[in-house]
Amino acid sequence: MDSKVIKKYIRAGKIAKKALQEAKKACGVGVSYLDLAERAEDVIYEHGAKPAFPTNISVNSVGAHYTPVEDDENVFEKGDLVKIDIGCHVDGYIADNAETVEIESNRHTSLIKASEEALEIAIKTIRPGVRTRDIGKNIENVIQDRGFNPISNLTGHELKQYVLHSGTSIPNVPKGWKKIKKGMVLAVEPFATDGRGRVKEEYAGDIYRLKKKRNLEGKDLDFYEWIDENFDKLPFAGRWCKKYGKNYRESLERLRRFGSVMNYPVLVEKKKGLISQKEHTVIVTSKGCKVTTKI
Repeated sequence: MDSKVIKKYIRAGKIAKKALQEAKKACGVGVSYLDLAERAEDVIYEHGAKPAFPTNISVNSVGAHYTPVEDDENVFEKGDLVKIDIGCHVDGYIADNAETVEIESNRHTSLIKASEEALEIAIKTIRPGVRTRDIGKNIENVIQDRGFNPISNLTGHELKQYVLHSGTSIPNVPKGWKKIKKGMVLAVEPFATDGRGRVKEEYAGDIYRLKKKRNLEGKDLDFYEWIDENFDKLPFAGRWCKKYGKNYRESLERLRRFGSVMNYPVLVEKKKGLISQKEHTVIVTSKGCKVTTKI
């Protein structure tokens, strides 16, 4: 990998880490989901990067893909188990990291530790030639040893320039025969639960991604091109489009109906079990990997 590219990945990692640290500090009883998400995204912009996706705030049994809307009234409550997942990019080179915070409580420390320890062993396992199923097996073993279940249908993922989910998946269970290669950039994210160990699609979320233009014209085409120019074909929040104008929600819905954008469903544990998550981004080296979101 080119040294300039490595520097951009590392810079993105430092900024993503900073944004996550700031979000964790701000997380408390009565704080709104929206304020937390916007604070994290502001930190990213303040440091000269861009969000790689909207801040995910997944509370209790929610596993992924919840980001607040512009008039979101949700606030954190005592005892909430909050997953904060933040990503940013520098010229398309992405860093993705996440942590779990328990609001003014320590009832679920063991569940939080399960995903943290699973990530530690996963990072130690990653090196050229290792198969994805070996990483997943080690993650599963750690989580099960703690008395919990890994989420089998949520995975980590390979990162490429301007591509958040590319090619190789990093499972939380023994799955897949792909070999890890030097130069790969991976977001590794164990999820642990006291539930069944699978998530389901619960409802449409407010995270979107562009698809093909199809036969757009006029205002619809203008809006599509504005999204493309501003969000680099990476996932974006509906609330980010308010800069476009007052009718952006109607315009976004039209693009969705035309099949020119898709929105991600909010994923919830099938038995409403609580979920913890821990994530880092790594660059695979000749003998192991370098964690960009720890530097």
